[in-house]
This record gives sequence, C-alpha cells and structure tokens, in this order.
Amino acid sequence: MEIEELKKIIKDGENAKVDFKSEWYKYTEAKKPKINNEFVRDVFALTNGDIHSVDKTSYLIIGVMDDNDKRDDENITFIADIDKKIYDFDKSKMMFLDKLTQQLLDTLSNYAQPEFLALDIKWYEIEEDKNILVLAIPPHGRLISLSKDLTLDNTTDKKGTVYYRIGENIRVASADVVEDFKKAFSKNENKNGVVINQTHSGSGDNIARDKIIYQKSE
Repeated sequence: MEIEELKKIIKDGENAKVDFKSEWYKYTEAKKPKINNEFVRDVFALTNGDIHSVDKTSYLIIGVMDDNDKRDDENITFIADIDKKIYDFDKSKMMFLDKLTQQLLDTLSNYAQPEFLALDIKWYEIEEDKNILVLAIPPHGRLISLSKDLTLDNTTDKKGTVYYRIGENIRVASADVVEDFKKAFSKNENKNGVVINQTHSGSGDNIARDKIIYQKSE
C-alpha cells in the first residue's frame, strides 16, 4: 500500500474495517509471553466488519490516537496530513516483523474457525522519523467465530461467538445477525463468481443477542 493511500484511510477515521490503537497490546505473562486476548477479539471483529464490508481489507493501525483520546504529552505529535495525533509508543519490545507475524497468525488460528489465513504487518513512516505499525487483514471470505472459549478481563465468551463492528464499536452477533452475514457473503461470492463453503458452529443458545461488549472510552 502506498503511503498516500494509508494517509487517506487514517484521515477518514475509524469504521467497521479500520481501528486505531495508540500503542501495542500488553503481553500477559504465563510460562512465556502471549498476546493479550483483546487482540484476538479486536482482529476477529475487524475481519468480520459489518454486512456492508465483507469484501474489504481491514486495518489495525498502531500509533494513531482515536479522537476520544485527550492525552497531551511529549510523545504525541499532531500530523496535519492525516488530521490525527500519533503516539510515539515504546517500540523497543517489538519483535522482528516476520517473527511477530508468525506468532500473531498462530494465536489467531488457535481461536478461529475457520482457520485464520493471512496477515500483513508493515512499518510506515507517516512523517520524518514518525513511524506507525499497520496490520492489514485481507477479506477472509468466511465469517470468523471462536473455535474455543476466549477469556477477557470481565467475561468469557464461549466457543461459537461471532464478533463484528458497528462503526468503531464491537458487538457480539445474534443468530439473526449471523444469518445476515451469511447472506452478505453469499451475495459477494455470487457477484465475484466464487463459491466458498462456509461453516459456523455457533447458535442462538451460545451467542448473546447484539450485546455491545466494547465501546471507545471518552
């Protein structure tokens, strides 16, 4: 992706397929470091997007502050080209991108059904000496659901849960919303002349109905 295309995506703001994070996710410590489960939830929600965006690439952009983040310190720079503030987060603990990509794919595939297939990670110099990290997720062609329970700070979402986005908010899909997604995928496949077998093990019994589970803080 060219830098001017990225700048336009950022300037247009967050939506069903674009999410900003000011800094990288914290690792949780066990016998060895592992990715915070919020990362899994966020990426699955972005990958699914909404029923109007199933054929679009998703972008998780690290180092760009959302409009509700009112922090103001020496690590923050306003970039006029994108009309956004960027945050100079601590990059010293970041892995080499090939190793990071493989670890993230392994983690996502461990929780995804069907298997999570692709993830492209790249640094971009948005301004001289000001770099942001972009995770690009190509259209998956299928609805992603949890292959096993996912524990978050205050809850555990069950196997079969489907995350999606309404604007910048993450929701858990009801059975009706899952059906709407299947129709959207089918319509997109017919448009492109491609047939993909879809699988989904969730049901109305284990998917909460349109519950908002995450919303941007003020």
